[in-house]
Amino acid sequence: MKQRDAAYADDPCGDRASHPHSAADSDDSRNVRTAGTTNDGMRNTVMDHLTAVIVAIGIGLTLTFAIMALAAGAVAIPATLAIIVACALTIVAYWHPLFAGCTVTLAWTCTCLVPPLAGGVTLMALPVACCVMLAARRNTRHGFMMAGAQLMALAVGTVLGVVRPADDFAAMAMLVTIPAAPVAGLLMAWKQRLDDAREAERELERRRRAMREQERRSAAATRIHDRVTNRLAYLILRIGNDQVEWADDSPDTARLRAELADLSAVAQGVLDETRNVIGILDGSRPPVTEADADPAGETAMLRDHLAEAANRLEALGFTVNADCSGMLPQRYDVDAVNVLHDLIDETGNNIAKHAQSRTDCSIHVMLGDQQAILTSCNRIRTDSGIPIDDVLNSGTGLRSKAERIHRLGGTLDHTAHGAIWKLSVRLPLRADSHASF
Repeated sequence: MKQRDAAYADDPCGDRASHPHSAADSDDSRNVRTAGTTNDGMRNTVMDHLTAVIVAIGIGLTLTFAIMALAAGAVAIPATLAIIVACALTIVAYWHPLFAGCTVTLAWTCTCLVPPLAGGVTLMALPVACCVMLAARRNTRHGFMMAGAQLMALAVGTVLGVVRPADDFAAMAMLVTIPAAPVAGLLMAWKQRLDDAREAERELERRRRAMREQERRSAAATRIHDRVTNRLAYLILRIGNDQVEWADDSPDTARLRAELADLSAVAQGVLDETRNVIGILDGSRPPVTEADADPAGETAMLRDHLAEAANRLEALGFTVNADCSGMLPQRYDVDAVNVLHDLIDETGNNIAKHAQSRTDCSIHVMLGDQQAILTSCNRIRTDSGIPIDDVLNSGTGLRSKAERIHRLGGTLDHTAHGAIWKLSVRLPLRADSHASF
């Protein structure tokens, strides 16, 4: 993984300036999200407008024919009033379909069974059908039950001789709208549910994108702390150590050049890691997966990483005992190995910042088939004037590492006996063994 990071850092494509599309990815996702929401709102608005138009046409036609029939003497005033009530209930059904559907069913039943109102059956059919359609759109079962009750009332009225729809073809055609209404409402309900399902799917995808974005940001923040700030802190400590060491004894040219070359290499590493962080944030850096796992190569990189951390501590004057034993398993957890790399950086940085200068320290890494164990020991600085407890509790590095290690099923323990600090970490190396630790 470090080789992959280095290759990425050497690639000029790691710079945000060479990825103009990357800076717009987040804006594009927001635009897609806004467009999807807008399209759903437009579809719902179109459906509502279509429903309103159907209701308006039904009421308009019904009232027009009712007035004409009343003027011609074809219907009596009571029947006309029943028709007006049905039209009013159709308007109410736009907002309260179930209440209006039940009420109009009752009114329809009275019209079919009461002779003075029977003349309005044909003209009531259209507003009654609109109410049933809206009720079925809200609740399909109730809509079909209303249509069934209305057809039953019509059948009873026909048997009793109160209603004679067979005498008029137009009346028969109008009455067909009643059984067709719940079917239309069902189709509208299916369309609405389909739109809702699509919107739910889009919302789920938006949440997944938000989670991936949060994971990218979290990974970037962790990498900034573990790789960038730690190496910058090391540069500061190294330069400060050189200033103290060379205060009375100026180095020769060869030694000065060697020191500048080392500091330049560390600074270049900081730049490379900064580019890696940019790649994580803009999504142009491909993640490493289990398919890319190389146990032998990754074990060698861990050993090189530990040796690099030991060399940096020795450059600060520490006497370091560091070794990495064992081998990574064939199918190791990439996240666990990334955490192990970060722990090596964090441990070396903590020793550089908090250990007594020019003393002995140790960092050991043992790799097994199921877990990795990292231990370290050093003497805590006592000449800084800071209490040991404050030193142990300072910083957020180990706290954040402990959270990540616990999520992977491992443990992190640190203790202080007098001025001796000890750290012990157990980290599962297999994803399927997390639950056993």
